[in-house]
Amino acid sequence: MIRPAKPAGTDTAVTATGIAHGRFSVDAIRALAALPVLIFHAYQYSRYGPDAAWPLDGVWHQILMAFPFGVDLFFVLSAFLLGLPYARAALDSGPPRRARVVLLRRAARLLPLYYITVLLVWGFTNPTLPGDWRDLLLHLTFTHVYSDEKIFYSNGPAWSLAVEMHFYLLLVVIGSIAQRHVPRLESRRARLTALYGGIASLALISNAYRCWAVYVADAHYEQWSYWFNPLAKLDVFAIGLAFAVLIADGRGLRTKPARYGVGLLGAGMIVAVVLTQPLGRPISTWWHPLFALAAMLVIAATAIHDGGSVPAVLRWRPLVWTGVISYSLYLWQEPMLRLLDSAGLLPASGHPHTFPVAGVVLTAVSLLVAWISYWLIEQTGLKILAAFDREGRKRDYYAES
Repeated sequence: MIRPAKPAGTDTAVTATGIAHGRFSVDAIRALAALPVLIFHAYQYSRYGPDAAWPLDGVWHQILMAFPFGVDLFFVLSAFLLGLPYARAALDSGPPRRARVVLLRRAARLLPLYYITVLLVWGFTNPTLPGDWRDLLLHLTFTHVYSDEKIFYSNGPAWSLAVEMHFYLLLVVIGSIAQRHVPRLESRRARLTALYGGIASLALISNAYRCWAVYVADAHYEQWSYWFNPLAKLDVFAIGLAFAVLIADGRGLRTKPARYGVGLLGAGMIVAVVLTQPLGRPISTWWHPLFALAAMLVIAATAIHDGGSVPAVLRWRPLVWTGVISYSLYLWQEPMLRLLDSAGLLPASGHPHTFPVAGVVLTAVSLLVAWISYWLIEQTGLKILAAFDREGRKRDYYAES
């Protein structure tokens, strides 16, 4: 049996209140974010006819159309995990983070796989030179999210990595400012007010942009660059940051009734968002931060704990293993769908069995490719990180001990 690597994102720290916070069981959460996106692409593949009719209707179609919300789950989880050390430093309950260390770790973790998938997919899509060099340049510079034509070109899921890169740069800037200036405030209340105020400003900016896009620019739903750029997703990121400050302040859920209550509230919100989101309309963009907030409530109730019990589903080994390789799974699943389709290994669209068969085949192949990719590419990228010390400086292997 394949043993998963040590779960990523697991950390323990003691806040200024003396309460241990920050034990996170998030690998299963990552799996629950990546798998729905894969299933949605199999569902999308199953459309048929000149109008590309969906194979299902009613409540099942409504549920499956919500599966792309898994991307918002990635955003809010990244904001929480990466924002937490900055929040602790700003509240004077943790060491400050060096910008170059944060960026170096993100680059080693994400860039090797991202660039390899982009270059391979682009190469197979453009077998004769010069090919679509504009598309390649936009993807390599993470700017394809500003192009309606190219945002989902080559490798569709790559758009979210471009947005993430914008967020990482933003977090380094505002996090560095926060950890330098907020501790100078006299009281903890003033520090919290400054942090929450800054985060609220990010959410307000995002929603002001969304109002402009919907009511002023009157952007069409399929003008994708309006709805999938960093500004459109900034409030989702802000939700994760707000929860990071909450946990850094020692505001964990200490009792079972509290955890159950928050978990049920989040689960109920998720159901409401899924069943009420207006499909094919620009106004549906507001349902994404609502889902992110609901998902963060569930994460707070289940995956963030103080040594208490974690739900069995978050400890289920196949799901944890899938979470460990979820980054590779997320980036490879659409190219694998295209490859399987071009090789005639998927049933033609329009048949009753197309969606379930495509979903099973795509899941099996993508998991295998993701596992290989994790060990060959992701682990190699992390080994590159070992060439630098904790301060982000190039390690001198020949220095005298």
